[in-house]
Amino acid sequence: MIIPRKFNNGVATNSLLLMVVSVLTTICGLANTKLLSLNFSLNDYGTYSQSLLVVSTGTSLSILGLTNAVNYFFNRTQDHNEQKKYISTIFFIQYCVGLLCTIFILLFRGFISDYFKNPRLSSILLFVAFMPVLINLSYMYQTLFVAIGRAKDLVVRNIIFAVIRVVTTYLICVQAKSIVIVLIVVLVLDFAQYFYFSLVFNRVQFRILMKCAEIRCIKEILAFSIPMSIYVLTNSLSRDIDKYVISFFSNTEALAIYSNAAKILPFDLLTASFITVLIPVITKFINNQQYSEAKNIFKLYLRVGYILTFIFAGGAVAIAKHLMIFLYDVKYLPGLSIFVIYLFIDMIRFANVTTLLSGSGKTKLLMRISVITLALNGVLNVVAFKLLGIIGPAITTLLLTIGMTIAL
Repeated sequence: MIIPRKFNNGVATNSLLLMVVSVLTTICGLANTKLLSLNFSLNDYGTYSQSLLVVSTGTSLSILGLTNAVNYFFNRTQDHNEQKKYISTIFFIQYCVGLLCTIFILLFRGFISDYFKNPRLSSILLFVAFMPVLINLSYMYQTLFVAIGRAKDLVVRNIIFAVIRVVTTYLICVQAKSIVIVLIVVLVLDFAQYFYFSLVFNRVQFRILMKCAEIRCIKEILAFSIPMSIYVLTNSLSRDIDKYVISFFSNTEALAIYSNAAKILPFDLLTASFITVLIPVITKFINNQQYSEAKNIFKLYLRVGYILTFIFAGGAVAIAKHLMIFLYDVKYLPGLSIFVIYLFIDMIRFANVTTLLSGSGKTKLLMRISVITLALNGVLNVVAFKLLGIIGPAITTLLLTIGMTIAL
């Protein structure tokens, strides 16, 4: 089957649109990181990194695979009432689980700050605790926006909020120079994004109301999403476990250096934009058992991905020292070797086929692979740190990323 020209043009246009906004928001994100790295001490930036690490883990714990559930249950039917029923139920689940996550962080903030050996973190967690649920809800809305063909709204939102964040960070660096205020602003912006998505979706599609949620649908939703949630959680922990190991065996300053050195750089801007638009399309093809069409689309994605990613990331390796100083600051150069290792990780991570596996309902397979990877990560990160020091977890991450990509 030949894909219609109209479809090709739509995907190409939306992909190009998302790529443009990705470039702009990425530049803003890099500018934001540069401002923080340049104007704050290693201890301050390390505290900031610890806060984001807690948010990342909380987000992964509380999402329960519901982003994928939104994509799956919305796209599997064209019945408006069915869509509203399932989407309202999915959001109801997230509200409940997100609230539990917030309470957990608030109750155990003392234990968390003790783990990181950073007393300052305890008071910061009072407002950081609310970030995971807001982030998850925004991700779920973004999935819906792509599914209903409102990619342009994502473009506008991303550009506006990215610029606002850079401007506010600059003002804080110049005036207040407080990492606490930076995190408070991030929380406010997270809430503003959620409010924006909710307002627009309610107007253009339907109101997501808790009274429309149906208890009998929860079992079916969780049967699909929980295996995927285990994959998301284990994948997130696998990505962050090296930071937890370094935090346990080292100090806040070491985490600051590692966090920037290990930051994923945007060498996959076009491919990420492309796959974002293709996710609903591939899911529909798979649900309709049009496997040949789904395969052809994904083959095209992989071809574009390895050509662009290898060229850009390979060039970055050649000028790694200068690039690291430009992106962050000279005080982060002790992490140069880690920075180079993560450039190689960037070359590999685009080749992720979880979209096909989750779209075809093979979430249990993803779960098994990710659980094995997490177990290996936990053991090997500790061993590698003991043998090689701070570079050990980075090497472990590279090897396991290669192994997991091949397995997937």
